[in-house]
Amino acid sequence: MKNIFALIAFFFSFIVQAQEKYSLADVPLELMKNANSVLLDEKVEVDVSIHGKLKYNYFAAKAVFNKRGDNDVVNVVFYNKDSRIKNIEAFVYDANGEELEHYRKKDYHDISATDGFSIYNDERVLYLNYTPTTYPYIMVVNYEKENNTTAFITDWSPIGWYARSTKKSTYKIKFDPNNKPRIKTENIEGFDISITEKPDEYIYTANNINAFVYEDLSVPFHEKAPKAYFSLNNFTLKGVSGNAKNWNEYGNWMQNRLLNNISEIPESTIVEINNLVRNETTNEAKARIVYNYMQEKVRYISVQIGIGGWKPMLASDVDKLSYGDCKALTNYTKALLDVVGVPSYYTILYAGNDKKDIKKEFSGLQGNHAILGIPDGKEITWLECTSQDSPFGFIGDFCDDRDVLIVTPEGGEIVHTKNYNYEENLEETFVEVNINRKGGAKASYKSISRGLQYGDKYRFVNEKQEDINKIYKNKWDAINGYTIDSLKLTNNREEILFIEDIKIDIPAYCISVGEDILVNVNLFNQNNNIPTRIKDRKYELDISRGFEDRNTINITIPQGYKIGDLPEDTFIENEFGTYAINYKLISENKLEYKRHLIIKKGTFPKEEYKSYRSFKRKISKLDKTKIIVTKNS
Repeated sequence: MKNIFALIAFFFSFIVQAQEKYSLADVPLELMKNANSVLLDEKVEVDVSIHGKLKYNYFAAKAVFNKRGDNDVVNVVFYNKDSRIKNIEAFVYDANGEELEHYRKKDYHDISATDGFSIYNDERVLYLNYTPTTYPYIMVVNYEKENNTTAFITDWSPIGWYARSTKKSTYKIKFDPNNKPRIKTENIEGFDISITEKPDEYIYTANNINAFVYEDLSVPFHEKAPKAYFSLNNFTLKGVSGNAKNWNEYGNWMQNRLLNNISEIPESTIVEINNLVRNETTNEAKARIVYNYMQEKVRYISVQIGIGGWKPMLASDVDKLSYGDCKALTNYTKALLDVVGVPSYYTILYAGNDKKDIKKEFSGLQGNHAILGIPDGKEITWLECTSQDSPFGFIGDFCDDRDVLIVTPEGGEIVHTKNYNYEENLEETFVEVNINRKGGAKASYKSISRGLQYGDKYRFVNEKQEDINKIYKNKWDAINGYTIDSLKLTNNREEILFIEDIKIDIPAYCISVGEDILVNVNLFNQNNNIPTRIKDRKYELDISRGFEDRNTINITIPQGYKIGDLPEDTFIENEFGTYAINYKLISENKLEYKRHLIIKKGTFPKEEYKSYRSFKRKISKLDKTKIIVTKNS
């Protein structure tokens, strides 16, 4: 009887919410400022009070002002064979709250949630194909979802992304007092947010959050938007029980339930890999051979199966099929290293150019990628196992400088991946330019790139010629037309160097001024990336990665001409880095130009943004310096 009343109460709540009238007349003007959409009302209810069961009720009313806001409405709901969606419904209203459309579950398309590269993925999606005919409009969506996984509890994000504002958002989580969720809140100070705690439930409410405006060189969105995370000490993942009171406990659970009994390698492969390393005596030398073997044998394909997509496929299957996802290829590489006696750690992290840490003080299922760590005393060498061309020990800006979880024989542990400092992210260029009497030039360009600057380029060797042409056209946009006479690109994976050796014909290298010519000294290394002007900046200045450029350009002018007065040398040093240029007359018709630029990583007060922008403007201006070359009288 109690369950019947609860069911009636839910349906009554569903009808009341769907029929509640929303109008833009009730939205404060401040919430519309800088917004593509406004979250008028959101009610999220999560129930994990029964072990192994999660119920999720979602209701949201959103006003959309333009086409850019269409993606802000919820018209896609994921599910799989472990979950089910009930009672999904959507209403569309005009700005005054008059109903335009009403959609039920039968109106949604039920399709596979294929990602385009997964060989198998059991996720499906209910998709509402709604195309608005007028703006603004209001969409109300309501659905209920159930599954038997409590390892992932939807976090509370009262503001979803840039250019979205929120009038009201409420999040309620119900739980068993004997398995109370751990909570981590971030960035809630300064907002109208209230928290109500009861013995068996928590309620979070936010009111009137203005839209966040994107700003160049600010910290990532997740570091400034309000958020609340929830995790259970005792959880289930696709019906498999787990424990995550701390990282050590969670790591042991991963080892015993996700990584155990999946590392068997066929005898033929064991013999082959042992033969390959038979003459090596160090762990690094053996690991290099194993890594190269893995890269040549397998390729990356996503496989989203196995305890919620978290359990890697068998190493023996990877060996047989020669493919796998990040989990499978990491586990396979680890299994090969086990064969030759080299210890390694299966590692979970958040991968991506925006650095995101595994939350050190908040144990539980986190991350979106797996890599491998090879310990050497206190140091760890990191291997990206999904790449067939990444050098040994190079993880680039996809996995650098962030907290990650390693699974050791003793349990889980949070460690930090490699931080590439600016000295390591070095590009050195050497250019010889020979100018002819018509102002054209033949140039020889050589560049050696290291660190993250290497990571930006090493895949060039696999690009099609038409794509290579686009890359250099963008790189040398200051040059008004040129032809590449020869191009040699070398990816030195052993030393982690990328070498560019290019011969270039530039018909209009100089500008004619009567019988004289005007020479732009530095056409090859101009830094024109000036940050956007922002009047009232709200966020800190964040330079997430530093780099260093060292450039030498030798310019030879034709006989019968002479180089005019040289510009003064320049040296600028501040908290953001260093910029120096030097001019030297080698002979009557030869000039040496040297340029040295350092940009340092760091987070600075928002007031410093103007100074940084000024620094970059000076660099851009000085990089365009020209000298006059006169004809001898």
